Amino acid sequence: MVNQNKQAASAIKRHRCEFVTASDLFAGYRKLWNEFVESAPPFSWGDNNRTLITIEALLDNFDNKDYEHFTEKFRQRCLDIGAQSYVDLEN
Repeated sequence: MVNQNKQAASAIKRHRCEFVTASDLFAGYRKLWNEFVESAPPFSWGDNNRTLITIEALLDNFDNKDYEHFTEKFRQRCLDIGAQSYVDLEN
């Protein structure tokens, strides 16, 4: 029985992805981070180990709301990472 369970578990396809942490992405942009969190963005997080969203989704959120501390410098920082890369909002 134990051997069957090991075989079943090894048959499950595993996926990997790369991401940057929000604390790294928003380093030096504390006011923007606070503004983002307080704006009730359309992402849910809290009490999770990882909450991954694409950089593109993050930028779309900034484009659809008026953020006082959002700058083109931050936009370029995000684009340098890659629009389809992930940011982890939990860390």
